Amino acid sequence: MMKAKFLLIVSFFFLLSQMLVAQEQDTVQRKKTRIHIEHYDVATFSKSMGDMQRLIGHVKMRHDSAYFFCDSAYFYEKTNNFNAFQNVHIIVNDSVEIFSDLLDYDGNTRFAEFHDNVRLRDDSTMLYTEYLTYDRNLHLASYPDSATTIRGDKTLKSHYGYYRDRLKEFSFFENVEVYSPKYQMYTDTLFYNTGIEKMWFQGPTTIINKENVLEGKHGYYLVNEDYVYLDQRPFMHNETQLMWSDSIFYDRNLGLAQAYSQVDMIDTSYKVIMRGDYVEMWEDQGFSFATDSAYAISYDGGDSLYIHGDTLFLHFDKQKEEAKKLIARRHVRFFKSDLQGKCDTLTYLMSDSTIRMRVAPILWTEDSQMSGTDIDIKIKESTVEWVLQKGNAFIISQDTIEGFNQIKGMDITSLFKDGDIHHVNVDGDNAETIYWIRDDDGGLIGIDVSKSETMVIEMKNNGISKIKGFKGITETMYPEDDLIESRRYLQGFKWHDDARPRDKDDIFRRVEAEMPQVEVAPTEIQTETSTEEAEETEVQEEQPKRHRPRKENSD
Repeated sequence: MMKAKFLLIVSFFFLLSQMLVAQEQDTVQRKKTRIHIEHYDVATFSKSMGDMQRLIGHVKMRHDSAYFFCDSAYFYEKTNNFNAFQNVHIIVNDSVEIFSDLLDYDGNTRFAEFHDNVRLRDDSTMLYTEYLTYDRNLHLASYPDSATTIRGDKTLKSHYGYYRDRLKEFSFFENVEVYSPKYQMYTDTLFYNTGIEKMWFQGPTTIINKENVLEGKHGYYLVNEDYVYLDQRPFMHNETQLMWSDSIFYDRNLGLAQAYSQVDMIDTSYKVIMRGDYVEMWEDQGFSFATDSAYAISYDGGDSLYIHGDTLFLHFDKQKEEAKKLIARRHVRFFKSDLQGKCDTLTYLMSDSTIRMRVAPILWTEDSQMSGTDIDIKIKESTVEWVLQKGNAFIISQDTIEGFNQIKGMDITSLFKDGDIHHVNVDGDNAETIYWIRDDDGGLIGIDVSKSETMVIEMKNNGISKIKGFKGITETMYPEDDLIESRRYLQGFKWHDDARPRDKDDIFRRVEAEMPQVEVAPTEIQTETSTEEAEETEVQEEQPKRHRPRKENSD
């Protein structure tokens, strides 16, 4: 085995040495190639100037496969080089040509220096500069001090750079600028392969187009597809929207930006932040969506509102470039210091600060739990103005000592003042309440059970201060010992305190849709709907599972 390895190593170095020898022989062979004079109008010879021949008029010379043209030239046959003057033109190969006013060419090294009014042409690409070198061995053109390159509708400028004609690849360095009718690009380093129409950029880079501005430190641009990729925490923005992440793909033809990992998208017009590990922004269609640990923050003054859902959609007005509505779907939970909730679908209308909760919604405000088939919330100046519960509406709050105060009806409208409920309208021909009445010292006076078609309830200090019923009124005040436990709850009672979000991070916790139920005995004021039937209408959710947002990258 060791012998085999030794023979393999020896073979490798033998092949390597053979390759180096072949390269050296090739170089030597190239050095022996002579420059040939093809044409001139007049020639003079000067031995005092080192056996120099002066060629004048329609000068044409050839070195290997390259042809040189100029108005006049100094040709040094012994040293195998020449100087060319005025209307200098070199045909390097079938596609590459170089023009200048002056040229110094060494036939031994196959190295050319072009001075003044220099132009390099390769197919439809033109490079302009004042000084250019060209190494025929490496097929490498370089300029040390400023050049402008034009290809199609694009103009590229840089302080210095290179061009490899065999690879069809430019290398631009320092103060690189790219201009086209579609965009402008500014960067430190840019590589442009014209054969596949692809640009790579490194260092701080800014791309500006009509729709937005992209900033990043590394990436590429597919010219024909109008497609950009940026990584290393790139940044994308317009007048009102900003987005940054670990990486961004942007397709200008589709108006689509795709952002990956630790994505932040901000709408400054309505002060909304949308976050997730995957975000898409569809500019032409006017919406974005986020998923994978997605959540949104509404930060318009004072207390912020945090919203989480499996998927978030942000719709915006393309013309005004401002947000219109935010939609959260599946396992929706939100937190605000004075307002928390959960549902399956939530819509937040920015224009009038209205929140719509759909599919098994539950809302918590201070000590109250509010539920119904649908819930609408109106926010004004960062506080709740009113809440509308539509269908099987229920308001529950814990008594100060024991039991639960309850309000039930088909629809319930609650008006808020300073963050607390102060007025409640119960509608729908079946209004019910159970209320624990206490004296000023907290002693229980009795448990009030009432029913009517509609009710108006005045609230004070998160408790009921006055109830007024309309039509079909029944009301009974029970001593605590006279009202059995099961009759202290209205039909359909469910207390979901364990499901309530406790802080902005708790919105990522998964909870069960239903908490353990209290058996309720039939009473003269209860509806005909059974507890079992009510339970069947609830939406089942996944088992509890806690998710937290990823920590932001300090970079």
